[in-house]
Amino acid sequence: MTGRDQRDRSHPAQGLPSALARAGEIARQSVASARRALPAARRPPRVWLLWVLSAPLLIGAVSALGAGRFSGFLGDALGWGLIAGAAMLTRRGVADQGAERERRFSRGWRLPLKNLAAAALGLGTAVAAIAGVGHAVPVGIAFGAIAVLGYHLAYGLEPLRVGGRLPASDKEARALADALAEAEGRLINVERAAAAIGNPELRQRLTRIAGQGRGMLEQIAERPSDLRRARRFLTVFLEGTEQVSDGYVRTHHHAASPELEQSFRNVLVSIEDQFIRQRERLRQTDVLDLDVQIEVLKKQLEQEGLR
Repeated sequence: MTGRDQRDRSHPAQGLPSALARAGEIARQSVASARRALPAARRPPRVWLLWVLSAPLLIGAVSALGAGRFSGFLGDALGWGLIAGAAMLTRRGVADQGAERERRFSRGWRLPLKNLAAAALGLGTAVAAIAGVGHAVPVGIAFGAIAVLGYHLAYGLEPLRVGGRLPASDKEARALADALAEAEGRLINVERAAAAIGNPELRQRLTRIAGQGRGMLEQIAERPSDLRRARRFLTVFLEGTEQVSDGYVRTHHHAASPELEQSFRNVLVSIEDQFIRQRERLRQTDVLDLDVQIEVLKKQLEQEGLR
């Protein structure tokens, strides 16, 4: 029997919450897998749909120019340009959405490109309807609003603020939430730096370090008492990892050298080893605490005559 199995069997009081948490995670993974497995016909329309829908405006602009209607040409051309910009923003927005870093303990503001694309689409549609076709302004605005609604149904708009924090009902809970939020922010910066590194080995090492750090945050969230023992480690090593990874990315772009790469590799090896050791220390302390709790429970049962 493994050490993990022993710990799981020694958590009778926490079995139900742990099982519910695991079930929730499995459900989320299943939904993600199901979405990936959907046939192409049921997936959201691809970006080329915007190009197809904007094609009549391009034809209308050429026709208006040939007929000498400059205002109609300007309205159709400007509308087509805005919708074409919406298509390009959507393509980049979908890519950025796939690369978005997970936030579980912190919140952050952002301006999603898909929201900008929806605004460009609505404005382009309104301009084409008013200046190109000749509709009244309220009618053009209505067409623009319908276009934004259709974009939302097809591609989906995104919230401006993402992430979440642990509930903080007292001073200790607020300190825990603040510490986890700060640590997660540093981990997100480390993950961004890893994505900017071209060397696959170094990128994977830095990604593993971020994964170890996220694992520690999950453990601390489940057992807030671990924060006291891990706070200094998280502060020193996460801050150091963030600084050295950002520094490597900036320096490597300007002056790549084998010496710099090897030095960075040595630092990452040391940091990863320390993360693994610290997580193991937290696990060992967890097992020790459980052993103490079990012994106390046994004595209490004996005193009550239940054993």
